[in-house]
Amino acid sequence: MEVHPTILLLLVSCFVTASYAHNVHLSSLNQSLIVTTSPKTNQVLKAGEDNITITWTYNTNLTASMPDTNYTTVEAKLCYAPVSQTGHDDRKTDDNLDIDKTCPFDITDGPYKRSNNSFTWSIPKDIPKATYFVRVYAVKANKHEIAYGQSTDTLKTTNLFQIDGVISNQKVSASSSVAWNYFVYCYALMLLMMLLV
Repeated sequence: MEVHPTILLLLVSCFVTASYAHNVHLSSLNQSLIVTTSPKTNQVLKAGEDNITITWTYNTNLTASMPDTNYTTVEAKLCYAPVSQTGHDDRKTDDNLDIDKTCPFDITDGPYKRSNNSFTWSIPKDIPKATYFVRVYAVKANKHEIAYGQSTDTLKTTNLFQIDGVISNQKVSASSSVAWNYFVYCYALMLLMMLLV
């Protein structure tokens, strides 16, 4: 059975692309950043009107066990609290950050500094009405997350705030996950290969 060179090339590219998947898990990251936000617990903020000030710093008590020597940049994100994820597949939490949909909104990013980090974010008008917290990732040179901190506890039940924004009734994800896209792409190529052989 001879495989057409073009089909073989496409099939190989499928697996090469998949090998570049992020494949970072939240549970594998050091929780070494201390993150705070300006809203009080259960405070309601208005999308398009109010601001949130986020501060973060490295926990120097962890220097020996979780050094920050390879932190290069940081990414701050707005994240859905569990109470606002129920019944919404487009907000579903997954330990694999390629698939995780907890923190879809970018707040800011920039070079890593150990301390004195603060950013005031104007809440965009299109942020959905929900309950939130903030998570800050430390990223290493290969663009993969290596550590994080968040403005709530591990169970994501404390220091939560609400944003009165766009009402969303979406129950199913608007776009497929990265992993699902890889699967569909590879499956389609294999079907095409079988049909043309």
